[in-house]
Amino acid sequence: MNKILVPVDFSDTSLNALSYAIKLFGSSSVEITILHIYGIKSTALLMKSIDGLLEKDAQRSMDELIEKVQKEFPKIAMKTKIVLNDTVTAITSLGNSGKYDYIVMGTKGASGLKEVFIGSIAGGVISKTKKAPVIVVPRFYYYNSLDEIVFAISDNPLSNTTVIEPLRKIAKMHKSKIKVLHITEKQTSDIQETLNQLKDLNPSVTYAFGTGNTNADLNDYLKKNDSKLLCLIRGKKDFFDRLFGESVTLKQTFSSPVPLLILHD
Repeated sequence: MNKILVPVDFSDTSLNALSYAIKLFGSSSVEITILHIYGIKSTALLMKSIDGLLEKDAQRSMDELIEKVQKEFPKIAMKTKIVLNDTVTAITSLGNSGKYDYIVMGTKGASGLKEVFIGSIAGGVISKTKKAPVIVVPRFYYYNSLDEIVFAISDNPLSNTTVIEPLRKIAKMHKSKIKVLHITEKQTSDIQETLNQLKDLNPSVTYAFGTGNTNADLNDYLKKNDSKLLCLIRGKKDFFDRLFGESVTLKQTFSSPVPLLILHD
């Protein structure tokens, strides 16, 4: 059974991410935990009183949401959690607990990659979560069948051979084609080790000969190709780090048109 954690604040963005999660994993045996975080812990009497009111309001909104979702998707197993805590801390704690296979969350995705992720709740979760992969759903993206998944990789070999298992699981679930994308200045065999780990999925390989600006090159590629999910690996020295660095230095804008699957190496 796939166990999915979906943080919601009852905004359209987070509810869209919940809908995406249900449709992405709904064809499998799945249990979705809807998480809502409110307030900040305090010892002050007044704040405790306010927190109590916030909790009641959150529970009322959660009950309404569950009723609505279960009417539309009666076969999906649902759990709820309402937590008093810092948002990023609460999500990452659960994501690192080993109890969840994926975290699915929404993002407004307004400006550059650095601003979208690092300066947001999604960014905090991605940077601090080490176990559960994170799927980030753009605000106005609605689920489409996963005909193709783009897996963008760097020259660096994977330090953990199991890191791509979440990608493999989704690809097999949806019978998706895997397109391995390597943005480079010249063709190299350094990615062969990664390709060997995906050979059961029969991936195709595309070498995008870059300009030296990974952010802009990836942006250009995604605009020209009809992919439904982009997978990136987060590691110490990887594609993801290069992407962030360049987006700040060259102030490239990048608002992903498709959801991102972030794996942790």
